[in-house]
Amino acid sequence: MSEVAVAIEPHTPIAAERLDALAHGLAEDLRTVRGLRVEPARSTAVGSGKSPQVWELGMLVVSGVFSAATIGALAQVAVAYIGRVNARSVRLRSGEIEIEITGSTRLDDPAVAALLEQILRAGAGAGAGAGAAPRAVEGDGR
Repeated sequence: MSEVAVAIEPHTPIAAERLDALAHGLAEDLRTVRGLRVEPARSTAVGSGKSPQVWELGMLVVSGVFSAATIGALAQVAVAYIGRVNARSVRLRSGEIEIEITGSTRLDDPAVAALLEQILRAGAGAGAGAGAAPRAVEGDGR
């Protein structure tokens, strides 16, 4: 099953509780896309503790069988969510490919479609360039 990491980037620094609430809201919106499973991202804990994993605030892991329609729907949900909560951006990452989607991203732009296709291929394990820099995609929100 393929995975895409999704991270919320607020305009200004916010409290951890607020960032967690934003991530929870985005997770609920993403769960409306058929075929996707959405969970908070986890990382290995540093130091002693009861659990070997900790939550990554503001980050989600979206898994499922990705198609062009599914990744497009994920991007549409991200653009709508950014506008609704006034976040700066949402980042999609799979492997070494990372795309930053802003509230003004034009999802019908061929360049954006190509970047989403890269995420789709990376999520499906088809590989990506090592060390690829995040790509910001912008436009007027369509």
